[in-house]
Amino acid sequence: MQNKRIVVTGGAGFVGSHVVPLLLQKNNTVVVLDNFLNGKMENLAEVKNHPNLSIIRGDVTNVDDVEKAFEGAQIAIHLAVIDLRHSIKDPVLTNHVISSGTINCLEASLKNRVELFLNVSSAEVYGDIMYFPVDENHPFQPTNPYAAAKVAQDMYVYSYGRTFGLPWTTIRFFSMYGPRSHWQSYRGEVIPKMIVRAMNQKPLVIFGDGTQTRDFVYIEDAARALIAIGENPECRGKAVQFCTSRETTIQRIAELICEQFGYNPAEMVEKLPWRPADIMRMSGKNGLCKSMLGFAPSVTIEEGIHRTVKWYRELPYSPEHLLSQEVLRNWE
Repeated sequence: MQNKRIVVTGGAGFVGSHVVPLLLQKNNTVVVLDNFLNGKMENLAEVKNHPNLSIIRGDVTNVDDVEKAFEGAQIAIHLAVIDLRHSIKDPVLTNHVISSGTINCLEASLKNRVELFLNVSSAEVYGDIMYFPVDENHPFQPTNPYAAAKVAQDMYVYSYGRTFGLPWTTIRFFSMYGPRSHWQSYRGEVIPKMIVRAMNQKPLVIFGDGTQTRDFVYIEDAARALIAIGENPECRGKAVQFCTSRETTIQRIAELICEQFGYNPAEMVEKLPWRPADIMRMSGKNGLCKSMLGFAPSVTIEEGIHRTVKWYRELPYSPEHLLSQEVLRNWE
């Protein structure tokens, strides 16, 4: 992926804002298509004036917006999405954005004869886990509307490859975290929410008993992997997952964040009833990715939490301002 014209849907979001600067180092033009529902212009502050960057405010559900963004594209990186918690509130919109939006992007990719459609997916597609560690052959058993829509996304990409010969690769990330991760409202993720609470000396809330696990991937590792997978011909026509192969409990996440602030977890952690659609355990197998790319995630959860806390502390907002946008108890 060098000297190309690349379109990135959702490029102003959490993941996209880490990928776009890397792409700008080697490519002629990077076009970001984002409706700025979750994405923010400030996420691209460091590159927004780059001469090779073009930003289009538009939506993947709007064919005209997609065709405008994809015109002349050689590579498409599809990141646009609606998050899991939003999917529980509005499954219909979630399906429209993820499924129909993906079809629009696939159609535009065919029209422009892109060299690669890099489909960014999620380990949520596996749902109720049958065996550990999870590999790319695990059956799809989605437990929420977001995951079901992502399954449809992956299958549409696969089918366009089989039916129309569209070059594609799917990358499935496990739980990503790091600078610019979402903390706001019901869309917020557990690590940034806990950090914002800790900054305000508020209890760190855990839904359930805290024994549920996730395979947490630091965002800089994820962005590096996305580029590497896109550049590797061996990955064409494959679904490749990127994970650490390490399980971390939510209780441990709370303890690590408390350590960063000098708090006693026994005094700062509050446990509430379980939430619907939560998966109890998640751990992936990174063998395929490591064999093809020659590397695996390098940032430990301890170092990643430290870096993320540091980033939040350096934001030009007061902790109270961050907390005012955070509605942790109201997942609905």
